[in-house]
Amino acid sequence: MLDVFCNKRPLPDGLGYDKLYNFCKKAMLDYGCKYVWSDTCCINKESSAELEEAIRSMYRWYRGSSVCIAHLAKSSSTTEFSVEPWFTRGWTLQELLAPERIRFYGKDWMPICPDQDSEFYSTSLAKMDGQINDKKNPFIMNAISECTDIPKSALQHFDPSCRGVSEKMRWAARRKTTRVEDTAYCLLGIFDVSMPIAYGEGSRAFHRLMEAIAHQCTEPWFFAWAGKAS
Repeated sequence: MLDVFCNKRPLPDGLGYDKLYNFCKKAMLDYGCKYVWSDTCCINKESSAELEEAIRSMYRWYRGSSVCIAHLAKSSSTTEFSVEPWFTRGWTLQELLAPERIRFYGKDWMPICPDQDSEFYSTSLAKMDGQINDKKNPFIMNAISECTDIPKSALQHFDPSCRGVSEKMRWAARRKTTRVEDTAYCLLGIFDVSMPIAYGEGSRAFHRLMEAIAHQCTEPWFFAWAGKAS
């Protein structure tokens, strides 16, 4: 990560480079991180093997991270969460649920802080290992729960498993992905299942996801679907 700051050559222009620079800056200065990982630039998508490994491992990487830094580019406070695109993307669902520590930064890379935060963050309740953790902030968690319909308990202590399939699918239904296959691939970690990645298979990816869940699910109502008969 020091390469980003020690390189005397100026960074190329563009929002993507600005985001990468500020991401590295916050990780190093606010959390003392020596290394960072970003899905937008740390996966060689031309390598099918590397892409598959990343997709199948991503949830585990987020869970094991020191901190997950989320940039909410359209928000400056929790009152704008209802129109924040970050909460409508398929891949960000696991970014929200998996990490034990998360920190939200809004537009201009300022922390998302309600008025109560200055007092709240002065207490040990808001911190983990002495560092700020937004998962311990009830104001932020309540705002996210309201705009995503995800219970605060799940936001703070999520269990990746095939339990509560219908509820988790309801959370995912509110989100969109660029590629149709990613509607399934982005949920592998959520349900703690694994399957081969095959871009180009279209909607079959979701059918394979349901098959993988069915093999592990013990809830009888998993098969209680309502819809047009095939």
